[in-house]
Amino acid sequence: MEDTDFRGCGTRPTTRNRVELLNDAAQMYASLIAALHRARSSILLEYYIFDDDRVGRTISDVLIRRARNGVKVCVIYDLLGSWMPAWGMLRKLRRAGVEVRYFRPFELCHPWRSLNVRNHRKVAIIDNRVAYLGGINIARRYLEGNELGRWRDEHLRIEGPAVGELQRLFLRDWVCVGGSHFPIATTPPAPKEPSIKRGSSLRILYSQEGPTRRSIEEEFIQTIRCAKGELLLATPYYIPPPSLRRALLEALARGVRIELMVPARADLCIAARVAACYYGELLEHGATIWLYENGFLHTKMLLADRRFALLGTANLDYRSLRTNWEVVVCIDDPCLGEKLHKTFRRDKEHCTFLRYAFWKRRPLRIRLQSRLAQLFRRWL
Repeated sequence: MEDTDFRGCGTRPTTRNRVELLNDAAQMYASLIAALHRARSSILLEYYIFDDDRVGRTISDVLIRRARNGVKVCVIYDLLGSWMPAWGMLRKLRRAGVEVRYFRPFELCHPWRSLNVRNHRKVAIIDNRVAYLGGINIARRYLEGNELGRWRDEHLRIEGPAVGELQRLFLRDWVCVGGSHFPIATTPPAPKEPSIKRGSSLRILYSQEGPTRRSIEEEFIQTIRCAKGELLLATPYYIPPPSLRRALLEALARGVRIELMVPARADLCIAARVAACYYGELLEHGATIWLYENGFLHTKMLLADRRFALLGTANLDYRSLRTNWEVVVCIDDPCLGEKLHKTFRRDKEHCTFLRYAFWKRRPLRIRLQSRLAQLFRRWL
C-alpha cells in the first residue's frame, strides 16, 4: 500500500467495471446484506453513521456470524456521526472478533480539529470483489424515513478493478485510525459476465487533510468547465465555495443548461437559510432549480452531458469540499449516464419549480436570517 498508488486528486482510471445503481435504501440494504452473507475472506466497512437500530442490528448480526466463520471483519465509524451506537452493540461485535475502530476521538489539545473534521465516507468492500459507495448510511431513517418523510438517495454497487482502489483507500484509513497493517489482495478479478467487454470507466476520488484537501472540489470544477450542453446537480446542501460558484456561472454564460435539485425541506434549518442566498444568482443567469417535495433529498450527484458523472458522499458545501474526509466515483459511461438522467427526470415529477420572482419576494425576516446564517457557511 504505497502513497504513489494515489495520484493527484484520486486513483488511476480503471475500465471493465460493472456498476449497478441502487436508487433507495431498501435496494441498497438488500444487496449489501446478501453480499455480506456470501463473504468468504474479508468485509471492510467505513461509515459516517452506524446506528444501533433495526437496520444497524441486522447488519451487525450478519457481521458477527461471518466473523465467527473466520471472515476478517473491520469496521470504521465516525465518533461524532455515530453517536447513537450503544456500547453494548460494539462490545458484541468485538467479542465476536470484529475489529472496530472509530475516527477522530476528542482531543483536549486539539478540540476544534477533533470536532470539526469528520469521516463522511460510506464504503463497504466484500472479498475484494464487490464494493458499495454512495450517500446511504447504516440507519433506520434511510429505510423508513423520519419527520421529513422518506429519504431519497443514490448508491452504487461496483465490481471490477475499481474495487481494489477502494480497498487500498480503506486500508490507508484503517492505519490512520490505529489499525494494524494486514495482508489483503488489492487487485480484484474482472467481472465474469461475458457481456462485459469494456464496462464503465471509473476513477476513485478522495479528500482528507493534506495535499488532497480540495481534490473533489477541483474535480467538480473541472467537470463543470468541460460540460458542453447540460449539467444536472442534486445535493441536500447547496453552499458552494466561490470557485465552484464561478464555474457554474461561467457554464451558464457559455450556454450550458444547468438544473439543480435540492430538498424543499432541509434537516438543518441554518443550512437551508444559507443555501437560499445562492439560489438567486443561478436563477438570474438562467439556471433551473427544483425543490424536491417527496420526502428528503439526500442524493449527491453531478451529471454532465449524460455521460460524465460524479457520485458519492460529497455534498456541494464547504464542509464536504474543504473539511470532511469524502470519497466520490468519477464515471465515464454514456449508458450509466442515461440511467442517471432518467432517474433525475423521474425525481423532477416530485418537485416544485422555484421561480426567480418568487425567490425575490421572500419575506424580509427570512432574508435577514439567511444573511446572518451566511456567517457560518464555512462550517456547514
